[in-house]
Amino acid sequence: MNLHHVLQAIVTVLAVINPMVCGSIFLSLTPNVDRASQRRLASKVSIGILVILGASALVGQAVLQALGISLEVFEVVGGVIIAYMGFNMLSGGSAFRPPTSKRKQGTDVQLTPLMMFAAGPGTIAAVVTLAAAHASDGSPSTAIIASIVGAMVTFAALLLAIQVGGRLGESTEAGVTRFMGLIVASMGMQFMLVGLKEFFSTQTG
Repeated sequence: MNLHHVLQAIVTVLAVINPMVCGSIFLSLTPNVDRASQRRLASKVSIGILVILGASALVGQAVLQALGISLEVFEVVGGVIIAYMGFNMLSGGSAFRPPTSKRKQGTDVQLTPLMMFAAGPGTIAAVVTLAAAHASDGSPSTAIIASIVGAMVTFAALLLAIQVGGRLGESTEAGVTRFMGLIVASMGMQFMLVGLKEFFSTQTG
């Protein structure tokens, strides 16, 4: 196993997951949830991320090939979705915060927006690409290790957000959400543009 490839994979996965943004989204999704329930939800999210990314590393490329979908197209679609979520965060987090009358208590919280960001098409595309690029011995071990580290760091970031979030006022939280929305939208656009560049290069090549 190449240590450089492992480190490269870990940095790539962490950059795409962006645990700090995940923390901001998590707080937006759980405004009325007590801390004990938030911690349980954080562990649920982290396990979900690990399962999705681990499965993507193992079988993602085979599934895309079976469906006739290229990695480049997958990356473009993932970028569009992530950019859309970021633009909604810029408008005040409406993509992640349900109406007050529909907010859930306890662990009955809709975590799909967070999972779509942390382990959505963009992240899956990155993991599948890493698995294909580094599987010189036939095993996507570097992508799996990066997925494990990514899930663990995200869990730590969610716990930190739970501790810090309780000390933030609504105006401060809204400002952080908008700033993070700019980062999310930028990441989504970058995914989309890189995917388009790679797609057209394969077509002209």
